[in-house]
Amino acid sequence: MIWSILVSALLFIAFIGKISQSYSRGWTSVWIVAAVGMQLTGRCLLEIVTQRSPQGSHLARNIVIVGAGEDGQQLVAKLQRSKDKSIAILGIFDDRKSRIPRTVNGVSVLGTSDDLLRFARQVRIDDVIIALPLDAERRLKTLFEKLNGVAIDLRLSVEPIAERFQIRGMSYIGSAPVLEIADRPLKHWRAVTKWLEDKFLAALLLFAFAPLMAIVASLIKVDSRGPVLFVQQRFGLNNEAIPVLKFRTMYVDRGDQSGGQRTVQHDPRVTRVGRVIRALSIDELPQLINVLRGEMSVVGPRPHPIAMKAGEGVLYSDAVARYFHRHRVKPGITGWAQVNRLRGEVDTLAKARDRVVHDLYYIEHWSPWLDLKILLKTIATVIRQPAY
Repeated sequence: MIWSILVSALLFIAFIGKISQSYSRGWTSVWIVAAVGMQLTGRCLLEIVTQRSPQGSHLARNIVIVGAGEDGQQLVAKLQRSKDKSIAILGIFDDRKSRIPRTVNGVSVLGTSDDLLRFARQVRIDDVIIALPLDAERRLKTLFEKLNGVAIDLRLSVEPIAERFQIRGMSYIGSAPVLEIADRPLKHWRAVTKWLEDKFLAALLLFAFAPLMAIVASLIKVDSRGPVLFVQQRFGLNNEAIPVLKFRTMYVDRGDQSGGQRTVQHDPRVTRVGRVIRALSIDELPQLINVLRGEMSVVGPRPHPIAMKAGEGVLYSDAVARYFHRHRVKPGITGWAQVNRLRGEVDTLAKARDRVVHDLYYIEHWSPWLDLKILLKTIATVIRQPAY
């Protein structure tokens, strides 16, 4: 991205300065492409060298751990399982006078914090990580004061907290330090971009499909008695119930307002017109109105009925862990799970879990380009895998 911005700026300057004719278009094109290739090649080679270099070399990141207790043992085990092979644990130090093991997972315990001060003057250390219980305030304060006098990077392990919570990082609110547990998926300019995308696409698609929607509404009225639209309470943003609009595809006296009863193939509750518009997913088009009203997005996790069940009669929210995490964004008319062959009847827990996994992947990796990809794949999905 940075390279593209740089090339664009240079081309703009050449155009404004009327000097573009002084340069060969062929050589310029070769330079633009070759420079990117050389940068990528160089970085890949550097990555290979860094990862394959033996621990203890100058490229290794030398780590020392203070604390041989349970917290230190967890930290050593996690670092040893890490994919980053450039980390070298030089040793462990502990000030306790008893119950100190000689080694922790094969790493030697080299002495106390006083020994660490002498060790730091003889060996290059990149990081000292203190792995003590967070409630051991006196021990922590003593260590901080003692080690602050040495030119090393001093870190405090929060592994016990990380075992219970997924910590994303650390930041400041005002002058108060805070640990980041979760981020709002769409905020700042990402939220603005998503909002503009939804309003533009919903208005455009509603205008384009208006004649088709009028025809479908007429056919529904002729085929069976009852309203044209079916309104159902479903989960929206922040688990809030929203009224989701659909073309009515079932007989009025057989419909399931709660959504607890799954629709199956050749379902006798579905009308003749309903079978056709369900197969083509035309029954979802009124949800463009939900998008314009701000209740839904064009692309996002599908909105589930509140009483929807997964597998053998178990509520979706009870059957699948992290289910409610999918409601951190607005639900969509189409989604990542649906274009990955996960649409239709949810008759097993495995299918239910796969859908949630795909929904959470979409939330974590959202971009306008991913939305565009999903929209394009939706057309092929509707043709390849008709709903019932």
